[in-house]
Amino acid sequence: MAIDRTRVTKAVPNAPELDERDSAQDGHAQHGTAATAKAKTKARSVKAYQLLANQPSSLAGLSREERAQVVISAVLLDDGRTEVISCAGDLQWNLWPFVTTPNTPKSKKILNWGLIPEAFREAVQNVLYAYWRRGRAGWSEPSVGALDISLRGIAAFCRYAHARGLESLAAVQPIHVANFVQEQKEAGHVPSTLALKFAAVELLHLFRCEHSDTLGRHPWPESSASDMAGDTGLSSDDARKVALTPLIPPAVARRLFLHAENILNQSEQILDERDAGTRSTWKDPGVTAVRDACFYLIGVLTGMRSSEISSITVGAGRTEDLGGFTFHWLTSIDHKTKKGVVDYLMPSMGHRILSIMERWSQPHRDRLHQQIDAMERKAGQRTASELQWLASARASRELLFLGNGPGGITPVSGTQWAINLKKFAANAGADWGLAPHQMRRLYAYTFVRHRLGDILFLKEQFKHNSINMSQLYASNPRQDLSLYDDILTEMLRYKAEVVATWLEKDEPLAGGAAGRVKALRAHDFPGRKALVLESSKRVLIRSNGHAWCLAQDEGCGGSGIYEKGRCGSCNSGLIDSRFIPIWKEAYRHHKELLVEAQDWGDGAVNRVTTDLKQAAKILKDLGINPDEKDDDQTDER
Repeated sequence: MAIDRTRVTKAVPNAPELDERDSAQDGHAQHGTAATAKAKTKARSVKAYQLLANQPSSLAGLSREERAQVVISAVLLDDGRTEVISCAGDLQWNLWPFVTTPNTPKSKKILNWGLIPEAFREAVQNVLYAYWRRGRAGWSEPSVGALDISLRGIAAFCRYAHARGLESLAAVQPIHVANFVQEQKEAGHVPSTLALKFAAVELLHLFRCEHSDTLGRHPWPESSASDMAGDTGLSSDDARKVALTPLIPPAVARRLFLHAENILNQSEQILDERDAGTRSTWKDPGVTAVRDACFYLIGVLTGMRSSEISSITVGAGRTEDLGGFTFHWLTSIDHKTKKGVVDYLMPSMGHRILSIMERWSQPHRDRLHQQIDAMERKAGQRTASELQWLASARASRELLFLGNGPGGITPVSGTQWAINLKKFAANAGADWGLAPHQMRRLYAYTFVRHRLGDILFLKEQFKHNSINMSQLYASNPRQDLSLYDDILTEMLRYKAEVVATWLEKDEPLAGGAAGRVKALRAHDFPGRKALVLESSKRVLIRSNGHAWCLAQDEGCGGSGIYEKGRCGSCNSGLIDSRFIPIWKEAYRHHKELLVEAQDWGDGAVNRVTTDLKQAAKILKDLGINPDEKDDDQTDER
């Protein structure tokens, strides 16, 4: 379909450019003041669906002129006219109309074919176009981000082939593939990154019918990208359970949380000073710190991704009572799994954070409305850059986490959040490279600590109320199920870590189950890692605060929570070095109590004496002299 593009300006030097740090949301607009009403309102589409639907599903077989005119992206203008943004013949395919995440930088919305050597460019374009239009069997529909990852993976392969003097990808031989794989591994990439690169190379064979100059043979017959990358060894269900995101250490997490909470406590005064004109709305570090602190707090209190926090709008919080339980919900958009509107559970503190952010963002939203009005009143035909800005700005009018850059008011990009969080950690006095997704993992880790019984850790760090998994699933069907996958992953990882510690020969153990676990150490298991993973999945492990309970049924029914000594002799009780501080304190307390018990009668003396002896035995089994004075604090493990 031939398109007249003479009226389209795709790169105008004086056209308004979006600040790379503050890219805009392109795919959905939220209207109204109530979050529920906004969630039900369909996003205004800017894509020219009819035109795009009429484009061919393949570039193969088209003449050079026909191929160059195939429309890649186009939008509908307010007056109903269609504006073409990119065609297949362009060196860059600008795909911003297909991007919905508000924190995606401009550079991540463009496929830059300049990365591919010219001799291979047409073949690769045909392959990725077909992959985009038709997808890959058994895989989810590729997003713009997935296309960009595939392009970069193929680009690395093409640069390798070009450096070897190959004139086309059809000339690639098995030796070339083998050497490319080895070169990539020696570059130090982690297996998951290699798997993505190698999966992209596979596309050159899977879509070989799209061009004669693609891979005629499979790059690794009878194998896979994951195998070649070394990203296998676990079943597909367990492959995701290898956590690559660094876990924020508990001591650092406490420091960051207290720093953010301190800023939150000062926020009303800071905003009062801003509104009174004594602080700059746009440049004052204290004002900006309020936004960054709220971003961090929402991340660790809800487990939301960076893109979902960036999608929070005015009026996004709500409270409801179900079955005698009070739930506080935060509504946003799940872009990654394409679920759409999702609700995240949050503590009551979340409402305060949202209220502060609504006040913080008011000047930004007011200025954005003014900028939109000015653009809409502008006479003459808009450039492509102006069309992109206007669509993005309209979709960002009610967002909270905004920034002010050369291109106007826009959501803070994911790239900029990575920079902001590192500064936030440095200002908190924490020597830690804080990144957005670490907040989600910290939430999952904290949730697991709670699920295994470490309630105080959760309460002190995040001020949560007790959370029950079944209540979460039953209370709201719009929950982000992928978050529960992350929690399950973290739970299995944490349990595996606990089991692995028990099997270490130097790890002291006490309790009725200690003998059976120690007996396992004498066996030389050929697949120790597999044993640990399997045990962590099948064995029920929970903490009562002073011991691990391995009962696979109801056990003591929870009596051990109130009678610590029972866990020392119970066949399902296991005590490791994590609990040494607890038993030291129990021993000290019972020694003091023994003196007081003399006034309570023989029964009280006998009970306290029994508990004192039990605590002493447990400490001795753990290698601790209960009567030795030790001022050192045992680190939390």
